[in-house]
Amino acid sequence: MFNVDLLKSKLKDRAVFNNIVCSPQTQSTQDDLWQLYSALLKPCLIITNHQTDGRGRGINKWIASSNKSIACSFILEQVFNLKNFNFHSLAIPVSIVGGIKKYLGINVSIKWPNDIMYKQYKLGGVLIESKQSSKKYIFNVGIGINVNENNKDWPLEIRNKAISLKILLGKTIEREILLASILNELYNTVNNYTCSQIVSSWEKHCGHINRSVSFKHKNKNVEGVFKKIKNNGQAIIEKNNESFYYNGSIKVV
Repeated sequence: MFNVDLLKSKLKDRAVFNNIVCSPQTQSTQDDLWQLYSALLKPCLIITNHQTDGRGRGINKWIASSNKSIACSFILEQVFNLKNFNFHSLAIPVSIVGGIKKYLGINVSIKWPNDIMYKQYKLGGVLIESKQSSKKYIFNVGIGINVNENNKDWPLEIRNKAISLKILLGKTIEREILLASILNELYNTVNNYTCSQIVSSWEKHCGHINRSVSFKHKNKNVEGVFKKIKNNGQAIIEKNNESFYYNGSIKVV
C-alpha cells in the first residue's frame, strides 16, 4: 500500500499538497479528482494502488500495474497567462525528468508533448484536463509512471514498448520518495522558472530534436523535422522549408 505519511514527510512544501487521498483501487484518478475538487474547491492529490481504467492521450489507455506503478492526479492552478497557456503542460514533464534525476541519478527523456521515455521505450505519461473556474483555469494533471514493474506485468502487445525504473536500475524503487521528488521539482519549476528556462530544460531533455517525426496536418499523416519549442510553448516542425506550429501528438520516425 502506498505510504502517504512517507510521501508527506518528503515534500518540501506540504501546504501545496496538503489534501492527499489514497485509494486501494479506482477506475480513474482524474475522474475522482474532479469530484473531490468540486467538494473541496482547493488543490488536492489522489493516488491509487490500482487504476483499472486510466486514460491516455486521445483514445489511448494507460495500463498501471497494481502496487507497482505511480498512478495519481492532482490539481494545478493556473500559473501562466493565456499567451503562455501551453507552458502548464511543458512544466510537468520537465519536473518529472528532473525529479527522477535528483532521486535516482538517471537521465530519461521527453517525447512531445509530455511522454517520458528511456530511449525508444515508454516510461511514463501525462494527461492534462482543464476547466475554467472564475477568472482562472484549473488543471487536472494525471501522471502514470512505470516504477517497479517486471516485463511480464504488461500485456504482450506493449512488452516491447514499455520499460520501468526497476528494470533500468535492477532494484525496487520507493514510489513515495520518487513522487515527492517529482512534486518538489514541480513546485520549484512553476514558482522559479521563467518560460524561457522551461523551454530550455524541455529541449535539453527532448530525445527527438532535429529528427523526423510524423504528425497530423489537415487530417493526414505527414512527416517533418522536429526543430524546437516556439516562445509560446508550441512545437515547431519543419517540412519543405515551411514551419508548422503544432500542439498535437507525434510519432518519431
